[in-house]
Amino acid sequence: MKHIFIVNPKAGKVDHTDIVREHLQKYDGKLDYHIYYTKGPKDATNYVKECLKQTNDYLRFYACGGDGTLNEVVNGAVGFDNCEVACYAIGSGNDFAKALGNMDDYKDLDKIINASAREIDVMKYGGNYSLNICNFGLDAWAAFKMSKYKTWPLVSGKMAYNLGVIYSVLFKMKHCMKVEVDGEVLYDGNALLCSIANGICYGGGYYCAPKAKLDDGELDICLVKEVSIFTLARLIGLYKAGKHLDSPKFQKYIYYKKGKNITVSSNKPIMFCNDGEVQTVEKLELSVVKNALKFVII
Repeated sequence: MKHIFIVNPKAGKVDHTDIVREHLQKYDGKLDYHIYYTKGPKDATNYVKECLKQTNDYLRFYACGGDGTLNEVVNGAVGFDNCEVACYAIGSGNDFAKALGNMDDYKDLDKIINASAREIDVMKYGGNYSLNICNFGLDAWAAFKMSKYKTWPLVSGKMAYNLGVIYSVLFKMKHCMKVEVDGEVLYDGNALLCSIANGICYGGGYYCAPKAKLDDGELDICLVKEVSIFTLARLIGLYKAGKHLDSPKFQKYIYYKKGKNITVSSNKPIMFCNDGEVQTVEKLELSVVKNALKFVII
């Protein structure tokens, strides 16, 4: 098996190009490996696809960066049988790694290299794939603003997302949407946000879908109805900690359901975010792809 380390030099606050290269030197002569440094958006996806098209050999790709880098590697790998994907969590957010177990394990390159892969699900929308969470409404706006704030000096990924949340709370509290799950209408009206989850958290540690599992063949849908700023201030701590599903305070505001096929639509463009990539849509169909990817789990 050949090990290919895809390093995003712009992930996180520190350039890890030298760190990864120096760490791997101890594997010289022991591990068949190659390091590739990404050059811009979508470069990782294109590189992974080209590697897999040109060989029948079995390849392991290491996404060395944050959730965005991992998303690009996954979008290149899905559909090929001769590969697996690993996550070296050195980005600013690394939310997907939190669904895998001990976060520190995915910052330990030796442990990752020596771990085995197993099959997990992915989420599909259009011709794209997501490992973690797709969201609509307030938190999508927060992700949009986060991408601006995280370029500020001394602002961490978590701090940038919190700043994005503050902006969204002040200016983006109401979003008209219709959500259908497996052909049935779950909600139709004004909502604060809606998250479609394969993983469990996003935004630097907001646990919107604490019951989600990576291999159950279903997606978790969490929708919060429109609320006032004052109500949100009372509830956001529960939502962030993943305690909203069991809290009596939250029950009249929340819809939570599992399903395989979800459609979100609106009578006007609504903000949508997938692993930090933000766009506006009027209708989007999402579905789970069972056992679509072999992923390294420590």
